[in-house]
Amino acid sequence: MIGVSKVLFIAAYLPALIYGIAVRPCPNNAPIPQDVRVVGCAAEPCIVQIGGVVDMDLDFVAARATNGMRATLDIFLGDFRVPYDLPVAQQNACNFLEAGSCPVTQGEFINYHLSTPAAAPFAGITVDLQLQLSDDNGQPLICYRSAATIVAA
Repeated sequence: MIGVSKVLFIAAYLPALIYGIAVRPCPNNAPIPQDVRVVGCAAEPCIVQIGGVVDMDLDFVAARATNGMRATLDIFLGDFRVPYDLPVAQQNACNFLEAGSCPVTQGEFINYHLSTPAAAPFAGITVDLQLQLSDDNGQPLICYRSAATIVAA
C-alpha cells in the first residue's frame, strides 16, 4: 500500500511533468505563462548549444486586447544584460501563433511558438533567459525567466 506521504510527493512533482518546465517571474511582475515547453529540456537549467536552435512553446490567456504583440528575448548574467536581440522577423510575435490570432481579444487563449538560432559569445556558463510578449503600448502581456547553460558546439 502506498503511504499518504508518497502520494503527496508524487502529486507535488506531477505538474512539472505535465505542464513543462518551471519558470520564474520577471522583475517587472508581469504575468507568467500557464505553460512553457522547451524541446529537449525537462528541467532548469536547459542546455543550449551555440549554433543550435532554441525551440519552445508557451501558452497564456490574454489579460487584455491588443492589435499586435512584440517578442523580446534577453540574456542576463546576474543583473547584467548581455546584448542580444531576436532576429527582426521574429520580433512580431503575431507571426508565430499556433493558437489564437492578432488582433488578440481579452480572454483569448494564445499558444506562441519560438524557434530561433542559439548565438552567444561565450560557453560554459549558466544565464537567465527572459522572454516577454508585449502589447501595442509596450506593456508586457507575459514575461518569464528560466535558466540555461550555454555549451560549445
